[in-house]
Amino acid sequence: MSNTIKSMVSKKKRRYREGGFDLDLTYICPNILAMGFPAEKVEGLYRNNIDDVVKFLESKHPDHYKVYNLCSERTYDPDKFCKRVAAFPFDDHNPPKFELIKPFCDDMDLWLRKDKNNIAAVHCKAGKGRTGVMICCYLLHRRKFSTTADALRFYGQARTMNDKGVTIPSQRRYVEYYAEMLKHNLTYKPDTLLLHSIPFDTVPLIHNLNPFFVVNQLKVKLFTSNPDRVVRNDRLLIFDLPQPLPLCGDMKIEFFSRKVMGKEKLFHFWFNTFFVQRMQKPEKRHTGASYPNNIVPNGSARSYYRCKHMPHEKDMLTLTIPKMELDKANKDRANKLFSPNFKVILIFSQTDSQDTELELTPVIITHKTIEGESSSSSSGGATTPQSCSDREDLTDDASLSDTDPEDEWADDDSDYGPNDRRTGDGIKGRSQHSRSRYPRSPNTKSSKNDADNISTESEASIQNTFL
Repeated sequence: MSNTIKSMVSKKKRRYREGGFDLDLTYICPNILAMGFPAEKVEGLYRNNIDDVVKFLESKHPDHYKVYNLCSERTYDPDKFCKRVAAFPFDDHNPPKFELIKPFCDDMDLWLRKDKNNIAAVHCKAGKGRTGVMICCYLLHRRKFSTTADALRFYGQARTMNDKGVTIPSQRRYVEYYAEMLKHNLTYKPDTLLLHSIPFDTVPLIHNLNPFFVVNQLKVKLFTSNPDRVVRNDRLLIFDLPQPLPLCGDMKIEFFSRKVMGKEKLFHFWFNTFFVQRMQKPEKRHTGASYPNNIVPNGSARSYYRCKHMPHEKDMLTLTIPKMELDKANKDRANKLFSPNFKVILIFSQTDSQDTELELTPVIITHKTIEGESSSSSSGGATTPQSCSDREDLTDDASLSDTDPEDEWADDDSDYGPNDRRTGDGIKGRSQHSRSRYPRSPNTKSSKNDADNISTESEASIQNTFL
């Protein structure tokens, strides 16, 4: 009965069922394990029981295992694992602080290289999302994969039966950040950027939409936008900032809509300012300028919006995040709340680019053709501010962190699959023939059928190679 409940809780994750064990645990490589939280008491009845995990590690890898706990919300007595426990905590459904990734990879690398028999057991709560982020970063760290997509696909196939390993967009983004740092041999140092404006390209399809956003850093609320400063027309919605907002390092921006009795979460995303300029993608040019998508300097337009502190074109940095890379909005696969082409654009400048001339430089935002798509006609072309007030009771509460249930992120067809490809408008190209890979102990011989299930020869070699 207990094992049946545990199987229901682990859902599509692969379980280890050998030698009398039945654990939410998978060998990603012969010396790297991904597993669910080793729980005690009542929780141990439906998750991995900590005593069973200790028994497994002591019987399979005596004196050669080290446990990596990624949970910020819970812990246990490290004596259970002979004090070989390292903590690199971050919150559920969120990416880690970027500064946490390299120390984790360095620590695991030092342990695995110390003895060829050493193994690392990595876990969070469910042993999937946060665990996958850090394991994928380590695979990239060891140059086992050259691209983020390959590392994520490999982990997804190894850990789950539906190829959905790391599915939350912001978590995937941070794996991509680490790959970028490794690829260009960058030295991470937080950059400070000035946020000037946040346009929405297409307006959310939400009745009585009264949007505002909250900027958070390290669980501290830095800024709450004023709903009265929101400007919109039939194609665009723009958040005006009263003055440039300095941001540095890991940032979380959450978007809400005011309701009569509170607020509704629309979506959120994490990004790191260090990578905004370094991963800047060339934008399609309009009227001879390189402004992002629908932003053009001066000229005629049916509607416009003036931001007195908007940077000059040469100083402008933009971060464009399409719908499928926005946490929670990517679940709207039926396009009931957001159009398939919905995107958020953050307009920045560097701190040393500000000068007194900026107050005299208007920027006009047009809703004419955007990347070949025609917008619907404007009813008069005038922009109108949102008629709502900034109420403190709508923003000052404890719901700033994502508390969506675990299964909402785990079992949805809109999640990234192993062969998904990012495009400007989302994800395309899911393979119709995704193959499964089954977990096995490094001491278990592979059958021919097992080898056939591995998607590529290189991935097969990694699965059976000690890192």
